[in-house]
Amino acid sequence: MILRIHASFAILALVTLLGGCFFEPRDPEPPETAAIDYLPRSSPANIWENLRLALVNRDSGGWDTAISENFEYVPDGATETAFPGVDWQNWDKAAEMAFIGNWFTAGVTIVSAQMEWLDEGISTPDGAGGFAEWDVIYLFTVEDQFGSSTRYRGRCILEFTLEGSYWYLSYWRDEQGEQDPDNPASTLATMGALRGNFAP
Repeated sequence: MILRIHASFAILALVTLLGGCFFEPRDPEPPETAAIDYLPRSSPANIWENLRLALVNRDSGGWDTAISENFEYVPDGATETAFPGVDWQNWDKAAEMAFIGNWFTAGVTIVSAQMEWLDEGISTPDGAGGFAEWDVIYLFTVEDQFGSSTRYRGRCILEFTLEGSYWYLSYWRDEQGEQDPDNPASTLATMGALRGNFAP
């Protein structure tokens, strides 16, 4: 009996010294994030799909992995006019990642991201010779924290380069906004408007 009493006091003293209690409530563990099934960076098509996955999952790391260290973005004329204070001349990877970080932490949800090929102006779409240039029209649907959705549709030139063993997106030039599929009388802004709103 004496040994049991001494053991009880020893346990109580240890808990007191540690400043805690066995029955104190604990903060809930953060939920585990589901893994994103990114594709191998073995082709321009895979890089574009990885960018789409990064968008819909708001994963800045996925965007960073797909973007070349030599990345360059060039806005369309309407975007330059609408955002004259943005340093478009020096929009490199650092600016792109700052934009992505600002955008993804603003409480937005990327509902969908689509791309359609254009027949003209496509140079080595499969990446022959370590370079590919695509002429595409994209459509992004974005929903803000208040449930209001906005769509961005633009025609752009994309360039992909093989750097070492992996492909990267190295150049994005928005050319113009495109018609709203649901309202042909209306022209949607390009993704340049998003970059302008969340510019570093």
